[in-house]
Amino acid sequence: MKKIITALMILLTLVQSSYANSSDFSQELINQLLERHLKNFSGFEHQYFGDQINLRFYNNNSDKLLHLPNGLILTYGQIVMLAGDLFGDPQHPISTCPMDKRKECFNLQFYALAGDKDKNNCQTPRTQAENLIQYQEQIAQLLMDWRSQGKADSEFYKEYGSAINKKLNRLTCGGSFISDYIPFGNYLKISEANFDHYQPDSLIAYEVGHQVALDTALLGYQQKIKGNVAHAEQLLELAYAQNAFANHYLSDSFASGHIRTPRLAIEKQVFLPSILNLLLANLMHDEDNRLGLNVVNQEGTFWTVYGDNYLFKEEAELQRIILLQAMQRSADNIYDTFESGNFPEHFSELKLVPLLKEVEQLNQTSPLFKVDNGILLKRKDGHDPYNFEWTENWSGLITLLELEW
Repeated sequence: MKKIITALMILLTLVQSSYANSSDFSQELINQLLERHLKNFSGFEHQYFGDQINLRFYNNNSDKLLHLPNGLILTYGQIVMLAGDLFGDPQHPISTCPMDKRKECFNLQFYALAGDKDKNNCQTPRTQAENLIQYQEQIAQLLMDWRSQGKADSEFYKEYGSAINKKLNRLTCGGSFISDYIPFGNYLKISEANFDHYQPDSLIAYEVGHQVALDTALLGYQQKIKGNVAHAEQLLELAYAQNAFANHYLSDSFASGHIRTPRLAIEKQVFLPSILNLLLANLMHDEDNRLGLNVVNQEGTFWTVYGDNYLFKEEAELQRIILLQAMQRSADNIYDTFESGNFPEHFSELKLVPLLKEVEQLNQTSPLFKVDNGILLKRKDGHDPYNFEWTENWSGLITLLELEW
């Protein structure tokens, strides 16, 4: 009861401060909630899986590095890692764009990494990406040392996750003497609108990006048959880079915390600042990632999926195999189109993706949030994943103050 009263007082103060045109208190509250709840980052898993993919080239490319239009030279896995989480256009989520504009929206996301323009007057994408990769390499070494002591990845992020997120905000043009989180850098701005990272929207984003990459591969084929081999190879590398970007959304679709979390509904139906709606979604995201979900795909394979920071546990072995198969099929489509000049009849990698519609009947755990008849509901006992009662009468702010994993 004390927490509820405190939360109501905070909410009242927030309303009063907004009418007084003063954001000082609301910024302080947001900063405190970010400190409390923003502790996860899954970039290394994205890079690991991306770098396992076998890329075929027309001529020998032994280092398998991809040259982007702005001069960046990255591995497939580095692009998967940077895509969508650290580089993107928060104003144009792919899945929320009109259908006839979705390819344009994907290109806005992709060229936030591969282009030259800096919308924040901070750093060029190339400089920012190089700085981020340098920092990621430092964290990767810390993680390797942690693993060498027999400790789990999830415990590493509990220890260092907050510091990592603060640094990422600063490296993407955010932070100040007031707070590492205030103002928001592009890392947090993108996260506020990360609807493309959650099923079913993640599959829309992937299919659009994959088709853009196939279009580029077809252009490469056309240059190849004209004898313009050098240009054809450039287009093949660009197609792989675009596909790596799209593969971020594909790989998210396999993470348990990204499957049934109603991310877009939380944004539309909870009347809090978008950054706090993100933290609400993260509560369910983190719980499902930790506990896992029983799933099935179109090929009839049943398994338990886990999510961010839990993909290297022993129980996730089958998930790693299936995810790599999906990403490899995706990359193979690119080269097959470049080689033959034909698009695939269907995207066979999608047959490996966990089916959202089957999740409810397969699971013994209860979702923290769910949509029923268009209404966003919250589990009555937020702490108990085996409580199967929900309510439409709940407060987002109180939930953030009450729950912490």
